[in-house]
Amino acid sequence: MIMKKRLIETLNAVGIATMLIMSFSACTAEKNEMATIKGADVEKFEVQPQPYWDPAAAAAAMKSAGGTGGGPSGGPDGRAGGPPGGGVQSTPAVYVDNAEYVAGKSSTSAVAKGEIKGSYASNVRISAKEGNIGGVYVKGGKSQFTLTGADIELSGNGGGLGGTGSGAASDDHSTLILRNVNITTNGEARSATSAESYSTLIVNNSKLIAHGVPFDSTDTSPPKALEMQGNARAHVTMSNSESYFNNSTIIADGWGALSTDASGGYVYIEANKCDIQAVKSGYGTYADHYCIVVFNDCRVTTATYTAIVDKNGKVYLKDVNATSGKYCALMHNSGMPASTISTLEIMGGRIETRDAVILASSTNTNILFDGAKLVSKNGVLIQSKVNEIDLQSRPSKGQKVYGIHATFRDMDVTGDFVHKDPERTMWVKLESTTLKGAIKDENVYITIDAASKWTATADSMITIVGDVDVAQIDAPKGITITAVAGESGNYTLASGGTLILQKS
Repeated sequence: MIMKKRLIETLNAVGIATMLIMSFSACTAEKNEMATIKGADVEKFEVQPQPYWDPAAAAAAMKSAGGTGGGPSGGPDGRAGGPPGGGVQSTPAVYVDNAEYVAGKSSTSAVAKGEIKGSYASNVRISAKEGNIGGVYVKGGKSQFTLTGADIELSGNGGGLGGTGSGAASDDHSTLILRNVNITTNGEARSATSAESYSTLIVNNSKLIAHGVPFDSTDTSPPKALEMQGNARAHVTMSNSESYFNNSTIIADGWGALSTDASGGYVYIEANKCDIQAVKSGYGTYADHYCIVVFNDCRVTTATYTAIVDKNGKVYLKDVNATSGKYCALMHNSGMPASTISTLEIMGGRIETRDAVILASSTNTNILFDGAKLVSKNGVLIQSKVNEIDLQSRPSKGQKVYGIHATFRDMDVTGDFVHKDPERTMWVKLESTTLKGAIKDENVYITIDAASKWTATADSMITIVGDVDVAQIDAPKGITITAVAGESGNYTLASGGTLILQKS
């Protein structure tokens, strides 16, 4: 009887202890799930203003400027790139100066048919077999010239970027409008269209093609750091000029389709509902120093890059469907101080790449993805590297620079971050976004807002900026996230992975 009583007392004690343990465990689990991680104490970088970069003021100045602007390629204020080819001086088939058609300065024999006046030309047919004959060239502030229903075919090497050797060129404060025009060029440095020296080019419902020459037949090629080939750009805008493309097709065999160069302080390109191609090698567009490029509802198919953003250039892609043979964008800095910052915004649309979506080469940049679909075949969203060719873009010892800033907004996105530039930090910000991917290297900072979640797909190293709930960070069993934060501690995450916090 006594033994039975003791047994019952023992069982009751065990039961109570078990209940206490279970209750404690439940409370601990609940605490872990609801725990808030304090973000690390990080130093905020103050961006140094660039007072002379005012696009609106630059555009207004372009409209009223009395000079020709521009300047030689490769100048000290970032006029980079340089004209391929050179040496050939071209006489245009149609020369217009201040609303006057000047037959004496035109290669009239290259014009097979059509009507030509001081303010317009219609249904002209222009054909040239040598590089010393160009297409339609318009200059002078009084010129607002409309070219309609033209077919232009030029062969032979040109004399550099833009100018009289182009298929159609605006220059010196003029306005040139193309409607239902077909231009094809064959030759080194032979652009289909160009705009320079405070001029405006508007291209509607037209087709522009620049074939160049076989890549191995000339020493002309883009800078080595760009890792591409070519010798003719389909279009180039330079020296305080603007170009607009609407419902048109722009094709380059190599180098680039819609290019900028030698801005002189301001250049603007806009493409709306266009088909843009770089077939064998090259980019869809290039935003050089002080250059802005805007694509709206375009299809961009390129062998190398959708866009290259150089120095403080700005590219905006809205509802763009882009497929690239390498990267969507190369962000780099060719020859300007290490403090220079570029901009890329991708809003809506679909981006597909063979390699990383973004390659940042020794540069500071602001990148925004807003509601875009990103597909990287190699599984990398942003990759950084050190530029071993252009050393000026690299910070001096002890110099603090802005770094790489990427914001993902209103997205479900998958991919990794590979940060191989130890001279810069990378900052990733999630806004109403679900991210699945690894952050594989040091000096990556992540901010996760209350509507976002990150699931690591491989061991990751991060610094947490701002407070975040543990439930917003996850990883499968066997994966460890090591994070610098405002506190220390270990957590087992919802899917079985481990979060190790190290106090900053």
